[in-house]
Amino acid sequence: MNQHSFQCVTRTAAAALLALVAGSAAAFPATEIGDAGQSLADAQVISGSGPVESISGTLGSGTDVDLYKIHVADPTQFFVSAVSNPGIDGMLFLFDASGRGVVMRDDTANVNANFGALTSAFVVTPGDYYLAISVFDITPSNVDGLLFPDTRLVDSGLEYGPTGPGGALPFSSWVAASGGSQPATGDYVLTLRGVSAVPEPGISMLLGVGLAGLMTSLRRRSPAGEKAA
Repeated sequence: MNQHSFQCVTRTAAAALLALVAGSAAAFPATEIGDAGQSLADAQVISGSGPVESISGTLGSGTDVDLYKIHVADPTQFFVSAVSNPGIDGMLFLFDASGRGVVMRDDTANVNANFGALTSAFVVTPGDYYLAISVFDITPSNVDGLLFPDTRLVDSGLEYGPTGPGGALPFSSWVAASGGSQPATGDYVLTLRGVSAVPEPGISMLLGVGLAGLMTSLRRRSPAGEKAA
């Protein structure tokens, strides 16, 4: 087994191990506690064990952003959709563990109770991510500019990767791309697939021990491991 094949096998095994643990508990709905923060430091962590089927919350102002730390257990099944009441002109964003943009999507109308969904097209690795919902057009930015395209200038019904001028860096602030904000507020429900609660420290340690044992076993079975032995 060459190094590339070994790495592919271990990544696949790690994803399977995480999915197995996540699937051992019943799916549960999560709820925004207070007002979920807008930065990595004060994002609401969806903690516990098992898959998360939904997150319910409220956008309370025209500049509100709710940011949640989640765990993508199965990237191939990743899916996030949103509905709101009343209809909010909203946007969905996904960031990696360091705050770099992964994918975003605007809805397909000026005010739409059914947001466009985020899919697995841009999500390839299991792990911790940050999921955000905002009122249009409150969007992530940094010193270089917006992380994602300005959806006033492109087809807002599509998913976009971080191709804006600030796309190479983590976000550091939220800005109104048009210079204003929308007055719409209301409740929302995010429906999730392929997502679990962020593993608690004890679970993370257990997974690490299990994966380390699996990697050792695979190395011993590889041609290089047999030669070294």
